[in-house]
Amino acid sequence: MKTTLEYEKIEEFLCLIPSFPKSIDIPFFDEDKEKLFMDLHRKELKEICGINKEDTTSDDNILKKLTEIVKELLSKNTNLDDTFKKYLAIEQEIESSSLGNQYIYEKQRALSVKALYYHKIKNFNKAIVFTLECIALIEYLLQQGMYTLSTRCFEQNKNISRVYFKSNQIELGNKTAKSLMCYLFNGEHKEGLFGSVFKNNFYWTKNPDAREYFAYDTFISIAEDMVRSNLNNHLDFFPNEWNIDLNFEIDNPNRQIIRNWISVNEHLKNLNYEEYFDSLTYFFQQSYNKHYDILKISLLIDLTKLIIKLDFENKEFMTEKINDFFNHKILSNRNLCNFWISNQPLYNRARFLF
Repeated sequence: MKTTLEYEKIEEFLCLIPSFPKSIDIPFFDEDKEKLFMDLHRKELKEICGINKEDTTSDDNILKKLTEIVKELLSKNTNLDDTFKKYLAIEQEIESSSLGNQYIYEKQRALSVKALYYHKIKNFNKAIVFTLECIALIEYLLQQGMYTLSTRCFEQNKNISRVYFKSNQIELGNKTAKSLMCYLFNGEHKEGLFGSVFKNNFYWTKNPDAREYFAYDTFISIAEDMVRSNLNNHLDFFPNEWNIDLNFEIDNPNRQIIRNWISVNEHLKNLNYEEYFDSLTYFFQQSYNKHYDILKISLLIDLTKLIIKLDFENKEFMTEKINDFFNHKILSNRNLCNFWISNQPLYNRARFLF
């Protein structure tokens, strides 16, 4: 039930929107740390797989070709069948020309692309099968000392959670995503993850800067998936089961940002409106890297749903302030902002369903 306090908090927050800072356009991962990680990866490639830097940058390089296939698969204007034929030609090239650890390295890269293709055509069982094959090859190379590939194992588990969500296996998706975040932040092994790497803290301690960056990036990526897959739901708040009760040590600003965002959503779901608006206001008063824009977008869309549920009368004022923020303070995810703006009437109409 709406109260004077809730109306006051809504009005107060909307009036503050023009004062909130714009996103910061700077590299998300420290460039020096990224360079060190990539140098180490190339060193491992040479020592364990016999692949030189020159090999990985040549125009006919298999890895470069696979990257182009991924770009095509992710494009909206791609003929997937034609792209898969190109993939199969690359796969045949790997089978006929590569040997030893180089073969295994190239094969695991190819299998993740193959899994993406099956994900795109909604053959989810095959997407998971090929992802698991990819993980098995990654683990072999990890055992050979190619420790920079641990992030590849993390990434494949993130992909499996995406397949679960896309195939409407929501409980499994939540379990895998939450277990992955728990491991990345804390080094704790929980059920739902694929690969023995998660049972050995040795790999968690290797390349901590890259693993920590991957934790932030994975969290943001899953949050974006939740937004994109639920954009047409104009009533329910975005799902947070994948991060509810996720606890971790806060020892740097990025972890604090993620913790604060989780807290805002928890207050909203628990209908603790005073705490919700206080934490929401604090979140938007901080300057964040543009990489975190999706977290702001999700909070503002959920705020819209709350305002409609509470039957706040001045919806034109709400629309004006939030649209202005999207247009002038958000630097990334422009397509999502534009979608929200163009679909405002659908959100407003949703109030009649209560």
